[in-house]
Amino acid sequence: MKILERFMDCFIKSLTARKALGVLLGNFFIGIGASGLRLSLMGNDPYTAANMALSEGFHVGLGTYQLTVNIILLIIQLIWGRSYIGFGSIINMCLLGYVIQYATTFIQNTIGDGTGKSFLYQLIYMLISLIILSLGLSMYQVANLGVSPYDYLALGMTEHFKLPYFVNRVITDTFCVLLIVFSVLIGFISWSNSHLGLGTIFAAFCLGPFVNMFNKWNRKWILPDAVTSK
Repeated sequence: MKILERFMDCFIKSLTARKALGVLLGNFFIGIGASGLRLSLMGNDPYTAANMALSEGFHVGLGTYQLTVNIILLIIQLIWGRSYIGFGSIINMCLLGYVIQYATTFIQNTIGDGTGKSFLYQLIYMLISLIILSLGLSMYQVANLGVSPYDYLALGMTEHFKLPYFVNRVITDTFCVLLIVFSVLIGFISWSNSHLGLGTIFAAFCLGPFVNMFNKWNRKWILPDAVTSK
């Protein structure tokens, strides 16, 4: 009964139309931003890069591969972090990989990628993509309807081990990078398909400030009652 009550609280009591829209739009923009980073040829954030690289190595669509990985990570979240599961968790877990997969094809066919372009062009492409990604992350996080199974890993480690959150996030992201590097070294994927690069570094240092920049605006329309009461 307690598990059912928590489920109802996560999916019904705290769910509003504005929050749901924030989650859906947020994941849409996250997918667009991640696709743009991929097509800029400058590198993605570690987790997305790992999913992109390994899905190509296994010759599986990104959406299906990422969903499979998320289901495995969800088992950990169900055991130790059920309170972090909500509407946003399920949307992110099930849909984001497919949004990235199909958005990549659409953007590739309409705008193109960074192939044969100057470094400045690729850099601008990457920065615009990072801004779009940050906008989506802000919407998703402000809605506060649960976190994705991967994002829970660092939160769960912070609860169970005596290390600050940012250290645990570095650990999980570093593991993703090392997994890609190992896959390159054993010949499972090529370095050109690693999706690591300057964009990976920019994502590590710029996502936080960019997300924070959008949070104030997103709170106004996603959580208008909370903003008014302050």
